[in-house]
Amino acid sequence: MVTAQITLLIYGVLLLVGGVIGYAKAKSPKSLLGGLVGSLLSGVSYWLLGSDPRWGLGLGLGTAVLLSIVFGIRYRKTQSFMPAGLLLILSLGVAALLGFSFRLA
Repeated sequence: MVTAQITLLIYGVLLLVGGVIGYAKAKSPKSLLGGLVGSLLSGVSYWLLGSDPRWGLGLGLGTAVLLSIVFGIRYRKTQSFMPAGLLLILSLGVAALLGFSFRLA
């Protein structure tokens, strides 16, 4: 469970930082909003792990899968590794790790 907690914290921070950088560089409010929402959902997932691990893991897994789809679509559209490709790989990794943790919980 500790691995899932650390994963969700790091994932949330990276989503938030990525959203802020996307807004700062490209003046993209969508990047900022996406980063804020993704990091908020990761934070709620982290918090839920303390009271009900299956709900926390489920929300975190759902968030990572949804963002994998979003970043997969963006990568296919732009063919640019940064940031869509990198976040696609990150989101798939988080989804795999949380999915494995979910099965063990």
